[in-house]
This record gives sequence, C-alpha cells and structure tokens, in this order.
Amino acid sequence: MGNKTYQIEKKGSILIFRTSSFTAEKGSVLHSGIYNREFASVLAASGTAGLASLALIMISGRTIFSYIVFILISIAGFPVFRRFVFKDRCMETVFNNSDGRAEIYSQGIIKKKKDIIPIKDIVNVIVERKKTEVENPDGTEFVKKISLQHGTVIPGFGEETELFLLKLVLTGGNDRLLYADSNMQDVISAHDEIKGFLGLS
Repeated sequence: MGNKTYQIEKKGSILIFRTSSFTAEKGSVLHSGIYNREFASVLAASGTAGLASLALIMISGRTIFSYIVFILISIAGFPVFRRFVFKDRCMETVFNNSDGRAEIYSQGIIKKKKDIIPIKDIVNVIVERKKTEVENPDGTEFVKKISLQHGTVIPGFGEETELFLLKLVLTGGNDRLLYADSNMQDVISAHDEIKGFLGLS
C-alpha cells in the first residue's frame, strides 16, 4: 500500500474502504508539524501529572514522592492519552452488493456512528478539487516570525492547500464525502476501485 492514506479490502460481494482522511475542513493556524496528536498527548499527560503532584504537595508538603508521582504520571499518561483520547480517527465504509447497502462507521472518542445508504441511491462516484486559502494571514505571519527566530522552517506552512475529494453522489442531488487527500493519484485510485465495484459507468 505504500504511503496511501486509505485501505481497500475486497471479500466477495463486499468492499471495505478505510481512511483517516475523511474531512475537508480547514485546520487552525497551528501547523500539524507544530501541533499534532503526540504533542497534545504530551501536554495532557504533563498537565495531569502537574495537577496530581500539586494535590500531593497541598496535602503532605513538597516531598520526593510528589516528584516521583509527576514523573510516573507524565511517562504513563502519554501512551494512555495518545491511544484513548487523541487517537487517530478513522472512517470505514462497507459496500455490500449482496445486501444492497453501504454502511459508514465513524469512530468517535467513545463509540462508532453508523449511517446506512442503499446502494441503489448511489448514482455516481466523483472526484472534486478544493482549494483552501489561509484564513488568518496575520496569525500565520506571526508564527512564521517566531519559527524563524528559533531557526525553524516549517515546509508548506501558510500556503494555500489543494485537496481532492472523493464523494458518493446520491439521489436527490445530495453527496457524501468519503475521502480527502492532497495526493490526486491516491484519490483517483480509490475512486476507480469503488466505482468499478459498484458497477457505475
């Protein structure tokens, strides 16, 4: 599969499409190279450790035990927050030609959400192109200046981004986004496999 951001699995009359790239929303001014799930997990673990050690200090005063608690919670908290709170979100779409329906599961923090679409309602599978402009140019320039002062260059930060969207076109003119990526070839490849499986011309 290489570096593709999706997986396709075929089992007879069933095709399963999985991806963690299923939104086309604009991100914040903080670049993924600065603020990501790992960094958020470190911050959360450190904050939790700080609160726990502060509580101990208030109860029994500043002791070596409060420092040990801070270190242990910081170390143990990172994988816990990364795995259960800041985990990678994934969407799974199961196309079942035998049952005549597509089931879409979106993994949330606690449970999966499920949408069911009759396959007969899918009239087409298309690829759209979307350009995302920088929403906060002043904030972007500020972050760039701070980064340069620290000798850090963030590739692509503050530039317009281009996404390619894979959508199901449904009866009534509605559509459903399945996949969004900056790699056009990956989106086209997924498009061809899904469209061919559904037998759409």
